[in-house]
Amino acid sequence: MKHSGPSDNITNPADALIHFLARQGIQALHNYPGGTIAPLLDACRRFGISVYTSRHEQGAGYAALAQAKLTGKPGIVAVTSGPGVTNVLTPVADAFFDSIPLLVLTGQVGTGDLVNNRSLRQSGFQEVDTPTLMRSITKAQFQPKTAAELIEMVPKAWKLASEGRPGPVSIDLPMDVQRTPCNMTIESPTQASTNETPCDKDVTRFCESLLQAVKSSKRPVIICGQGMVNDRLVRLMRELLTIWPAPVSQSLPAVGVIDGDHPLCLGFHGHTGSQVAGRAISESDLVLVLGSRLDVRQTGTLKDQFAPNARIFRIDLDPVEIEHSRIRHDEVIQVALEDALPTLVETVKTSLNPVPDLAQWHKQIALYRQNYLWPYPEAEGISPQYVLEKLSSLMSGQVICTTGVGAHQHWVARHFRFDHPERRLFTSSGHGAMGYDLPTAVGAAIHAPNATVLCVVGDGSFQMNIQELGMVSELELNIKILVIDNHRLALVSQFQLLNWEEDVACGKKVSPDFCTIAQGYGIKGIHCREADRLERDLLEFIESEGPVLMHLEVSPKHDVLPMLLGGQLMNQMWPWYDTHGMPLKRELPDEP
Repeated sequence: MKHSGPSDNITNPADALIHFLARQGIQALHNYPGGTIAPLLDACRRFGISVYTSRHEQGAGYAALAQAKLTGKPGIVAVTSGPGVTNVLTPVADAFFDSIPLLVLTGQVGTGDLVNNRSLRQSGFQEVDTPTLMRSITKAQFQPKTAAELIEMVPKAWKLASEGRPGPVSIDLPMDVQRTPCNMTIESPTQASTNETPCDKDVTRFCESLLQAVKSSKRPVIICGQGMVNDRLVRLMRELLTIWPAPVSQSLPAVGVIDGDHPLCLGFHGHTGSQVAGRAISESDLVLVLGSRLDVRQTGTLKDQFAPNARIFRIDLDPVEIEHSRIRHDEVIQVALEDALPTLVETVKTSLNPVPDLAQWHKQIALYRQNYLWPYPEAEGISPQYVLEKLSSLMSGQVICTTGVGAHQHWVARHFRFDHPERRLFTSSGHGAMGYDLPTAVGAAIHAPNATVLCVVGDGSFQMNIQELGMVSELELNIKILVIDNHRLALVSQFQLLNWEEDVACGKKVSPDFCTIAQGYGIKGIHCREADRLERDLLEFIESEGPVLMHLEVSPKHDVLPMLLGGQLMNQMWPWYDTHGMPLKRELPDEP
């Protein structure tokens, strides 16, 4: 067992673990308390780590996700055994599917009370088999049975969370292990090992092959995924575009990799994305995919028809995503973007001469922009599109926008301007979990205190974790909460009405008075339902100091359109085309 020697300040493994985190630069731990995690929380007090207690374990987990996104280190969440573990599983799954580094510290009954291999449902009070529950949604699970095992496991867990494709790692901490007398410090992890990746000459060969394709391409598109959400990679992407002006589409979690107002930005593509992006990808002759797994929400169900006339080049770190790719690729390399993109940019910068003339392609896309306006239905009252575009224009400086899941999420991605790192979107993508919104905003406000945090949420998603208003009030966090209330669970309601006659379970929802609830927590509330008051209320919302909630009532007739339905091509999104692929609106000419 490696260690750094004894420490007079460390009396047990719980102390050693928190001391280790402090030495890694961790300044905060998010939690919901309980008896079996209490030793860890006590150690935070003595080693200078701030403890933030959410109102629910989900709240703590989502706040820790924001911590990870903003600090570049694993987020830290600690919960007690039993229900604490089962309640935190949802944000852990979010971290796993959206590749967010997270260290999940769970209390556990003493080792003598563990069921282990006995045929018992439960042995200790509030006992669950945490490693088994975590197995499918974490990169690794640890359950030390001795102090020596814990001291050995912690650096491995820390390292695993961040190296390679990031994700959550769980450490289940039996109570007796945490409290065993011990004064040994935990060794800092060695430098993250390099995954098996292609050598430099393979990267060079890939880039040179791509360069030849770039030289002959007339209709290229770059697709950016979650793997590109990184300050350095964003800078490299923008440098690449100054040399090779290819239009850029993004997955939902990658919105903002290119400024939403940039002339080369196509928006995001797929299920609820831009028809402009769908047309561009469908008609491209070259697609470069950077750090995107291209799941069904991005490609649609007709995966064989994704970019049918394009050569597809792909860079991805995860060999499993490459092996099980839903779409074909002509050339692929398994390597970290940090190791490939600098070579690619340098190759294009030095060898792309002359630069291909893409003027005709840009004109074609400009024509799409003119003709494929958002086909929202006519509805009385306030337009969500207008509200979000207005808020986007009014807000300046560093802005972090969090959303829940539902219609409001897609309206935000479409109509609010994002531009990494100054204007960022935090949303639940792969897991699609309602309730992500407010607790993630809490974490964002804690870990980016100088930013304006805008939480945009629907009436359904907001009620999943509305109790986190207590955290907002307690810490006096500068969060602006916009509740877009259409009195329905709109996205699923829309799906039901499209396929069946009624939106059973999803329509005609009675919302509470959200302003009164906010005021009960000591938070300012603004209620707006009339269009003639909207401008005044939005200005008050933006200019208010401290936390504020705006309850905005809109018509339930506002659907999320267009939408890529099952059996449709990316360039044939409903309602431009019906569910059988027949055009409902005039087709555009192939050339301007």
